[in-house]
Amino acid sequence: MMAFSTPYSKRLPNPLPDHAARVLACLLGVLLALLLGLPAVAQEPGIRARDASFEYAGDHIELAARFDVTLKPGLEEALANGFSLPFSYEFQLTRPRLSAWWNSVSNWFDPTARLNYRLSYHNLSRQYRLHLGSFYRSFATLSEALTALGVVRSWEVLNGSDLARDKEPIAGRVRLRLDVSQLPKPLQLSALGKDDWVLSSPWVDLKRTEPVPQAAEESAP
Repeated sequence: MMAFSTPYSKRLPNPLPDHAARVLACLLGVLLALLLGLPAVAQEPGIRARDASFEYAGDHIELAARFDVTLKPGLEEALANGFSLPFSYEFQLTRPRLSAWWNSVSNWFDPTARLNYRLSYHNLSRQYRLHLGSFYRSFATLSEALTALGVVRSWEVLNGSDLARDKEPIAGRVRLRLDVSQLPKPLQLSALGKDDWVLSSPWVDLKRTEPVPQAAEESAP
């Protein structure tokens, strides 16, 4: 004769009182918000580095870097009022430190470099312009112009140096800043001591771009 048995089960606890259920629901809501992530806080004005790298290229070295640029209110106002804002990318060779000066003399290369941009607003076309020397690009919005300003590629430094030709181990750093020294003298004086006109990224160490293996290059479409 086959015997049947019923699994033992505990009695469910009494439902929570209404006020306790509301408190629990509130706590669960807070926990869910934390898990999903709170809304992003608006980015403070400034210049923040995303990445910076270099690679050997014949008799020179090429730099690439990306920065997030957000203007302070005073700079946006000056731009809208017709002033152009000068920005500078700056490079410094940091290793080899002891031989940097001697190498610069014997090889006639500069262990530092600068790349100058100028940001302006054109009232007639209602477009922002980013100037590099006599060349410029136009953008419909300030955000687009600042995105372009924050990207530099194939910037040649250490031209004609043995460091580049021999692919000697080096280290360097780069930054992007508003170069107040390039402003007209009256504006330099008015900007002196004003926080809105202080805009610079910290120095960022360059990482070497890893060369693509030859086999990968040959198999690439």
